[in-house]
Amino acid sequence: MIDFWLAAGLLLLVALSFLLIPVLRGRRAQLEEDRTALNVALYQERVAELQTQQEEGVLDAVQMDTGRAEAARELLADTEGVEAPRVSRLGKPWPLLAAILVPVLGLGLYLHFGASDKVELTREFAQAPQSMEEMTRRLERAVEAQPDSAEGLYFLGRTYMAQERPGDAAKIFERTVSLAGRQPELLGQWAGPDFADGKKWSDKVQALTDEALKADPKEVTSLGLLGIAAFESERYQDAIDYWNRLLAQLPPEDNSRAALQGGIARASEKLVASGGKVAQAPAAKVAAVLKVRVDLSP
Repeated sequence: MIDFWLAAGLLLLVALSFLLIPVLRGRRAQLEEDRTALNVALYQERVAELQTQQEEGVLDAVQMDTGRAEAARELLADTEGVEAPRVSRLGKPWPLLAAILVPVLGLGLYLHFGASDKVELTREFAQAPQSMEEMTRRLERAVEAQPDSAEGLYFLGRTYMAQERPGDAAKIFERTVSLAGRQPELLGQWAGPDFADGKKWSDKVQALTDEALKADPKEVTSLGLLGIAAFESERYQDAIDYWNRLLAQLPPEDNSRAALQGGIARASEKLVASGGKVAQAPAAKVAAVLKVRVDLSP
C-alpha cells in the first residue's frame, strides 16, 4: 500500500499545483500593477510641477513640452513589458480554500467509495499462504469485501471442509447456491457438510443429492455421499453401485481410486457374508468401428 499512497500523494501535489500556481502568479501580477500605479503617480506629479513652473514663468511652452515628453518616455520605459491587468472574478480566498478542501474531500470519497481493502487482498493473494489458517483468514476477508462473489464463497466453503468445520461450510455453500444457482456440483458440495455435521442421513441431504443427480447423473460428490449412506444402512449392493458409478468418473491417476476400490471390496465382502450375491456391473458398451481402406490405382 506504500507505493499506492506515494502515487496518490504525487497526484495530489499535481492537483494542488493547478490551484496554487494561479495564486502565486496573481501575487506577482499585483506587485507589477502596484509598481505601474506608482510610476503613473510620479509621472502625474512631474507634469504638475512642470505646469506650476510654466505658470510662474520659469518655463516657456517649448520647455514645457520637452519636459512632458521626457516624463512620458520615463513612464513608458518603466512600464514596458508589464501585462495589462486582468480582472478575475474568482475571489482571492477561493483558490486557497479549494487547495485545502480538494485533498480532504478526495480522501473522504476514496475511503467511502474506494477499494483499498480489495487492493490489499490482491497483494496478499499474490503471495503463498504460510498455513491453512492464514489462507482461511484471507478468504474470509475476501468474502467480507466481496459478499456477492460466488467463487470466493465456494473456496471458503471448501477450506472450511478441509478444516473439519462442516457447520460453517454448510452455511457458506448455501449462500453460494443462492448466488450462483442450483448447479449440480454446488448442490453436492452443500449436501456434503450437512451430512458430515450430523453424521447421519437426512431428508435435506437426500433431496440435495437427488436434485444434483437428476441434473447430472455423474455428479461425483453426490454419488460418493449416497454410497456412504447406503453402506452405513447395510444396503451394500446400492453402495457398490454408487461407488462403481463414481469410480467410472475418476481419471486413472486419481489418488482416491484406491480408497474407493477398497470401499467397494469391503461392501462386497459384507454382502456375501450376509448371504447376498454381488451383482456384476454392466459391461461398458463398445461401439463397433468399421474401417474401410481404399487404394487408388495409379
